[in-house]
Amino acid sequence: MGKLLYLNNTRPDITFVTQQLSQFLSNPTVAHHNAALRTLRYLKSCPGKGLFFPENSSLSLQGFSDADWAGCLDTRKSVTGQCFFLGHSLISWRTTKQTTVSRSSSEAEYRDLASATCEVQWILYLLQDLHITCSKLHVLYCDNLSTIHIAANPVFHERTKHLEIDYHIVREKLHVGVMKLLPVSSQDQIADFFH
Repeated sequence: MGKLLYLNNTRPDITFVTQQLSQFLSNPTVAHHNAALRTLRYLKSCPGKGLFFPENSSLSLQGFSDADWAGCLDTRKSVTGQCFFLGHSLISWRTTKQTTVSRSSSEAEYRDLASATCEVQWILYLLQDLHITCSKLHVLYCDNLSTIHIAANPVFHERTKHLEIDYHIVREKLHVGVMKLLPVSSQDQIADFFH
């Protein structure tokens, strides 16, 4: 498992399976061993895959966040995933289980969106330290329209009062113009972003 974790640095395609298998390191079963062997066979079958960074990529930051509601069958916690591109180069990605059980799919997506917003801010600080300026507005895509509505609407919602206060960082960053939030399904807006 240590070797698979190390390979996550250049092979994001095994991130999810590595995260799943890592949960059972203290008490693995035959099924877990077979899944690890299957992952190794997959890696051996495609050694040329990995991350590549083209030199002529534009400097625009865009991110994608997604969460499955109650995806972990053991704990009913949601599993979240995020990826961030600088131009066409994947520079950051993560898949993890949320720390709390979400009561709705919107809550699970909003918690992931808050985490992704913090990652956008961290990447911007890093780029600023490296004296790199992005050419376009930073965009974060989310596939849940109710989550986008909650983030864009500063009015108190009775249905969202159980969300912790720190998850409203999304609203703050949208308000000050750090990023723009778009739905994944909006192909016209995505095309406008690239032109």
